[in-house]
Amino acid sequence: LVRARGWYARALQCRAAGDGPGTLAATRAGLRILDEHGWAMGATDLRVHAAAHRADLAALGLETALATGRAAAQLEFSERARASRLPATPVRPPDDPVLTELLARLRAVTRELAERPGARLLARQAALERRIRDRSRHVTGGSAGAADRPASARALGSALGEWGLVEYTRSNVITVVDGRIRVRPLGAIGDLVDRITFAATRLDRPATAALLKDAAARLDARLLGPLPEVRGRPLVVVPTGPLHSLPWSLLPSCAGRPVTVAPSATLWLHAHARAAGGGPVVAVAGPRLTAAAPEAEAVAALHGGTALTGAAATVEATLAAFGTAGLVHLAAHGRLSADNPLFSDIALADGPLVVYDVERLPRVPHTLVLAACASGRPVVRTGDELMGLGVAFLARGAAQLIAPVLPVPDLSTRPLMIAFHRGLAAGRAPAAALADAALRHPEAAGFVCIGAGFR
Repeated sequence: LVRARGWYARALQCRAAGDGPGTLAATRAGLRILDEHGWAMGATDLRVHAAAHRADLAALGLETALATGRAAAQLEFSERARASRLPATPVRPPDDPVLTELLARLRAVTRELAERPGARLLARQAALERRIRDRSRHVTGGSAGAADRPASARALGSALGEWGLVEYTRSNVITVVDGRIRVRPLGAIGDLVDRITFAATRLDRPATAALLKDAAARLDARLLGPLPEVRGRPLVVVPTGPLHSLPWSLLPSCAGRPVTVAPSATLWLHAHARAAGGGPVVAVAGPRLTAAAPEAEAVAALHGGTALTGAAATVEATLAAFGTAGLVHLAAHGRLSADNPLFSDIALADGPLVVYDVERLPRVPHTLVLAACASGRPVVRTGDELMGLGVAFLARGAAQLIAPVLPVPDLSTRPLMIAFHRGLAAGRAPAAALADAALRHPEAAGFVCIGAGFR
């Protein structure tokens, strides 16, 4: 950390002397040191917290790049300023029988809490979560590797084809279309994202429907209206801040349009290059949802796969499916834990499947569908570092994920998901299949495609 602050001081010295290239070189050196420092830690929460030390260097680099007017440097430092821990090769914790036992005990306590809530059980749950967190922090990390090499416009242009990439920073929007980079200022979005997410969960009320329509139109005009080069093109969107929680299909210009979201352009490029591999389709239904089992059975039938329902839909069986399947569909209750994102979970027959379970997997499917409330919504930390259930699958190596960023109604979700899987079975790319399904079933708005999107 002292070495990195030294490079920050050197960068400030270069800026004061009017040496733009020297400023950028010093910020790169400082960020490289911090990436090595962060990736030496195996625990996700420690790496994310360590990434906060990057904020000053990344902000100075982006500010300097913007001042130079060089679009390539602006794209580079926009990438360096976000999701730094995700593009590198994931580190799988070693098999740990103590951690396995603690996770099993946590599931048992959670089941008891569902049946008979009480202060004693809540205290046991908190103690177990603390022990799981502390145990995971003893895992050794790896190398920053690809995190030190942001995607170039040339590589992005080659991979994007007819698609357009739109990347947002706090004050600017960067587009890459046909290999060309353009940078424009971003207008203030205020609380429009909050208005949309509020209204989208209350569509049964006429007043909120009007609020949603107005807020979506205004936000669309500010985010995509000033970008004529991406009109009519499918989109790869790299959000910032509250835009990570935006259901993009609700924007008027995105209705019926294939859109995939990525934490960074670099991560999207890696996901796009990931081979599909083989494996069956497995659909899993969690408890206490009327439509979950019929949904899982319908999805499995469409693909000639397997459905795990009722008592068979355990955490162990689901984790085993992740190890062999090419596509897994989960229809279950989901919960985002804002205070402890690594305990965000999906409810299964014998208790919750949490992020710590996902991080211990040797393999995850190429494509996942999480039909579970807010399972695609991340907790955003300093530097657009992301934590949550959906992000955990991407970090483990999933190429693409379809999940909601909002609470979604059980009965309305089923027809949307069946329509989506019909599109997949017919050979449609995930982002296109989701766009078509959402256009026909707007009552279940809230799902986004995250990752590669058109593989």
